[in-house]
Amino acid sequence: MAADTTSWNLAELLTHGGWAMAPIYLCSLIGLAVTVQRWVVLRAARLDDLTWLDATMSAVSRNDLKRAVEHCLASPHPAARTLAAMAATCIDRPDRAEAEAGRVGSLEVQRLERFVGLLSFIGRIAPLLGLLGTVIGMVRLFIGLQSAAPGQVDIALLSAGIWQALLTTAAGVIVAVPSLAAHAWLASRVDAVALQIHDAVERFLTALPRGPIAKGHHLGQTCEGRR
Repeated sequence: MAADTTSWNLAELLTHGGWAMAPIYLCSLIGLAVTVQRWVVLRAARLDDLTWLDATMSAVSRNDLKRAVEHCLASPHPAARTLAAMAATCIDRPDRAEAEAGRVGSLEVQRLERFVGLLSFIGRIAPLLGLLGTVIGMVRLFIGLQSAAPGQVDIALLSAGIWQALLTTAAGVIVAVPSLAAHAWLASRVDAVALQIHDAVERFLTALPRGPIAKGHHLGQTCEGRR
């Protein structure tokens, strides 16, 4: 006789999904680990704290690039590290300042994007793994029914085999939906940071005076790298 499932919860149901549940469980663990790890990285970067930017722009407007670097290095924000590299390069190699900003900015965005694509992969592969488990379960069910005598098919056994096979598809969707949601959220945060970096670089170039660099710096000419 088929088991009575009227009082089972979802966790108990998923234990009957068979071997195909193993890779789906693995996908769920990886997705959860990536989401938590990326959230920790974004939180540590203090992306909403831009108080350092005004102090940096004030130092840049005074041609005090060393002070600007110090203000930037005091913040963990990716845009701050980008401007720190740009200001440091502007002191000795003004012609390479924008190129250095582009290089460091790209590296910062790539650092934030690390593992995010894995969530999209999990969102695509988990339903397919669930569907594979369902198909294999249905095949095994009908192979077992093939040997049954005509007219003696146990309807309860048949229905139990079907719902157990369908569990893997349900599990795959359950894993895929939050994975894709986490991917969309993280991707939007990375895009926002990329815009912040671009805006900070443009503000740096706008604030930079056209006059000579103040005394005490290694450069005695204008940072001509800006547009």
